[in-house]
Amino acid sequence: MRKIVLLVFCVVYSLAGYCQNFDEPKGKTTVFIDYFKRSSDAPFSWVEGLRNTVIEGIQKMERVILIDVDAQDALRIESQRRSSANISSGDDNEMDRLSVMEELGAQFIITGQVSSMTAAYKTRDGKGYYDGSVSYTLKVINPKNGTLIGTKTFQHSGLTGGTGGNKEEAIANTIKSAVYSMRDFVDEYFKMEGTILEVNSEKKGKAEEVYINLGSMNGVKEAQKFTVYAIREVAGREAKKEIGRLTVKAVEGDDISLCKVQKGGEEIMKAIRDEQPIKIVSREQTLMGGIFN
Repeated sequence: MRKIVLLVFCVVYSLAGYCQNFDEPKGKTTVFIDYFKRSSDAPFSWVEGLRNTVIEGIQKMERVILIDVDAQDALRIESQRRSSANISSGDDNEMDRLSVMEELGAQFIITGQVSSMTAAYKTRDGKGYYDGSVSYTLKVINPKNGTLIGTKTFQHSGLTGGTGGNKEEAIANTIKSAVYSMRDFVDEYFKMEGTILEVNSEKKGKAEEVYINLGSMNGVKEAQKFTVYAIREVAGREAKKEIGRLTVKAVEGDDISLCKVQKGGEEIMKAIRDEQPIKIVSREQTLMGGIFN
């Protein structure tokens, strides 16, 4: 009787799909965003507007737990000091600030440096207007030792800029682009990593739909894209090879999402059958990456 029950269980298991053993995915990363430093010709109010827009863009991704230093008593610098012509928004000892942020739970820190914010007067068809241009750099820092994880420079002008009837309006319209720029920034520096739970559907030996162990608590959204890697050990080191690509079809829970296999269905199926470890990593949502990859 015991053998029969075991046999029935195995049949049901195989019909449910090909499964993988997996580790629990990590939760959201806690990130602190510091005040932005600025050049002397960048008005304080404009820089504050840009910083608030960057915060809005990062929060919309729902990928990390974002903490504004302005909400922390131990880190807050009064606006009167930050707006002074003699301060570039953070004259306090930077390593001391990093130490405090780490104590408050920061795993990463985002800092900003605004290099230019201008609004040039132009005419078109006999009518005058102001054309905005904004340039700034964001850095991702490890608070434990101050190590620079990465840096990315943004330029909003021309097609990605904005216009207005006065300088303030032109700048306000220009910095709106920062919301969309944060998509790639977050995808580049705060990636989601997980694995495939099981194959939901297959056809002719190719996986068509799979379940992954990432969901709403990780910031996964519909249409999010992932790269699939097969993992193996070489001389004590982890080696990975891209074998496929996925697009999220539906987020079905805190830690589960249904994905459509866009590429590599046969390779994914083979890796799962061979019980080869699989890792999935989120990738950037750029136009080129979203359409052609």
